[in-house]
Amino acid sequence: MEGDTPTPVSPRRRYAPWAMAAIVSALLALLLQGALLPLNLAAAVMALLGLRQIRREPERYIGRPFCWLAIALVLILAVLTAMLEPTPSVPPAEYMVPDEAQQMPDEGRAPSEPVADER
Repeated sequence: MEGDTPTPVSPRRRYAPWAMAAIVSALLALLLQGALLPLNLAAAVMALLGLRQIRREPERYIGRPFCWLAIALVLILAVLTAMLEPTPSVPPAEYMVPDEAQQMPDEGRAPSEPVADER
């Protein structure tokens, strides 16, 4: 019965939590067409944290391809969003100075009265 001592079984390797969070957030950013910049940045940061986690404990975690895929998706989304976003050629109307003809008339005179010259 002395040979019945159990040998220590190495724990099963699993996907790194940061890698899974990175790929899920990158896919969510893809569904939103890259419209949320903070989500894109969060996916990239989580992917880097996942790579770091896997590098520190390779016997415990896997998922390096998920991290690299998340980084690639974020970069592709950033490039496509920058290429497809139209740049405004004319500033918005709220920043434009109105013409004198379009200004409101003075409060003291009626709009139909002509302005008298001071000579």
